[in-house]
Amino acid sequence: MMQTISGSRLPAAYARLAVLLLFAGLFSACTSTRNVQQVDKLESVAKNPRVILMPPDIRYYLLSAGGLPEPHAEWTKAAQANFTSATQDFAQSIGTDLTVLDPDDMGETEFEYESLHATVGATILTHHFGSMKLPGKNSGQVFDWSLGPGIEVLADEHNADYALFVYYRDYQASGGRVAFAILAAAAGGYVQTGSETGFASLVDLHTGDIVWFNVVGAGSGELRDEGGAAAAVKTLFKDIPTAQVIGQAE
Repeated sequence: MMQTISGSRLPAAYARLAVLLLFAGLFSACTSTRNVQQVDKLESVAKNPRVILMPPDIRYYLLSAGGLPEPHAEWTKAAQANFTSATQDFAQSIGTDLTVLDPDDMGETEFEYESLHATVGATILTHHFGSMKLPGKNSGQVFDWSLGPGIEVLADEHNADYALFVYYRDYQASGGRVAFAILAAAAGGYVQTGSETGFASLVDLHTGDIVWFNVVGAGSGELRDEGGAAAAVKTLFKDIPTAQVIGQAE
């Protein structure tokens, strides 16, 4: 049976933050990717598989001296724009027709599935890649996660075969945080000065199944500049399935 997640948004947000911080620590030493690929090729009855990119859920934060994350709107806006542009270029290179969903065109259904994806993604990190395996998942060997068949409404609404979801968080240290870390190091302690981590999912809009999932850690790329965003996209979309036509073009 496919796994779906529901619940209140506020507790889920705190749970996602805790999971992401845990994985950021695990990946802090070097660039890391861990992915699951359920299909070898993307399928479509059209000339190319049609993919919609949901508005990337990317957020940048500045860590205060005390370690509190403060949202940084300017960095976030630049990162989202650079990431979207780099993703469009990447999609062309693997033979898919990518449509970027404008945030202004997001309805209640789209917002609900973005929130659901964030929650399911954090759960996958915990129960598939992490140590807290779920009964019936064969100790993490079985990957049968889904956003549910109801997501087919997005296939009809946006004339698409797949949806690409992205969740990414970057925490940059302030000058005060760096100074505190230096003092802590001198005293034999350790203070984290920043982290970056995220995950992406490719969802079959006809079934709701997550057919590809990748999680990335530190060093994946600096989204605030165009070159870094291009590098980050290649890392985040590592081993994503490419195109396969199974019928005649519409």
